[in-house]
Amino acid sequence: MEDDGSLSALKIPVDKDSRYFNCSEINQQRLLNLSFWIVNYISGVKTKFGDNRTVVLIKFDLKDSESESKKFFTNSHEIKYVLEQIKEMNKFPRKVTMRASGNRYYFE
Repeated sequence: MEDDGSLSALKIPVDKDSRYFNCSEINQQRLLNLSFWIVNYISGVKTKFGDNRTVVLIKFDLKDSESESKKFFTNSHEIKYVLEQIKEMNKFPRKVTMRASGNRYYFE
């Protein structure tokens, strides 16, 4: 790709230590029964709903840029546990389906 002077032409990689995802937000309820790719997450985020929340970066197509990605916030113990396990195994990205049982959200 030719350098057209734009920032995107530099192809600067995303800062792995960043505490923010630059994309639009979607709620867990809108993701129910949908399959998507978990790309990354940030734990220990403080929100207006409380401390120690997790923000999850997802893509419906792995080829999407970060700006085309979505993020959602969760306090689900099950989701947080799965994210930690995937991280320990160094297995991101990972395709999942969002499920719910009552007000309990989890990945399948």
